[in-house]
Amino acid sequence: MISILIPVYNVDVTKMVSRLFKQCQRLKIRFEILVYDDLSDEKYRQKNRVLGSSIGINYLELTENLGRSKIRNWLVKSALYNHVIFLDCDSKVLSNDFVKKYIDNMDRAEIINGGRQYSKKPPRAKSKYLHWKYGTKKESKKANVRNIDAVNYFHTNNFFAKRSILDKHPFDESLEGYGYEDLVFAQRLVDYGVSLHHIDNPVEHLGLETNTKFLAKMENAIANLVRFEEEDLLRDTRLQRLANQLERLGLTKIGKKYAQRKYKTFSSNLKDNKGGLWQLSIMKLHKYYEYKYA
Repeated sequence: MISILIPVYNVDVTKMVSRLFKQCQRLKIRFEILVYDDLSDEKYRQKNRVLGSSIGINYLELTENLGRSKIRNWLVKSALYNHVIFLDCDSKVLSNDFVKKYIDNMDRAEIINGGRQYSKKPPRAKSKYLHWKYGTKKESKKANVRNIDAVNYFHTNNFFAKRSILDKHPFDESLEGYGYEDLVFAQRLVDYGVSLHHIDNPVEHLGLETNTKFLAKMENAIANLVRFEEEDLLRDTRLQRLANQLERLGLTKIGKKYAQRKYKTFSSNLKDNKGGLWQLSIMKLHKYYEYKYA
């Protein structure tokens, strides 16, 4: 009935897989859990190898690192059943009826996104506060909010799909770099008429980055966005909307100068947990203009 697909890299997933396994058993459904390790460090492989001894769990260690898109496509090709759940390895399953919620809603759309949330408590490490704050304020949204802007709130870390859709529309293995790949995937599906719906079935995102690394990834993501825009793969993200609004108001020149002037100050503020998320938006706008008009 259902295949749960988990690409793994440098994370111990034994607890998450055990919880999913027990949920499927209670539901008395046909299921499999595929755990493919994308060339993790040996210490993580040693922890996860115990999964290979369980019936219903297929644990496989790859001999080369395939990357996000290739390993996902391989998991889809390996899946036995007609419906799949994709979960990122740095996720925590929160509810005891996580699998059941997807099954109960499986006829609502061809792609169903469960959402993500972050711990209610801020991280002990202040160096990771920015990622937590951003995730809590910007990403952790209820389904009724996410459905208003379904593509821009889509994340591949936690979604349910008909396998036939993923066979027909695989993850794009040509995409390189970090950032906005999830939105490109969702936008392409919607452009082809695939139905996308959000429900409240979140997992907790555990992989917090340091402030410095989070901001560096942000820069890489904006570079990706501009490239995707040039290739007409993305055209309606929130950042693009902001830039287009400034252009309609004749404020692009002023916006560029202000964002450029404030970039270093805002970057320093955010690294030290002193700035608000609006400053991050200005930083993103600066990098967008910088890459777009380079």
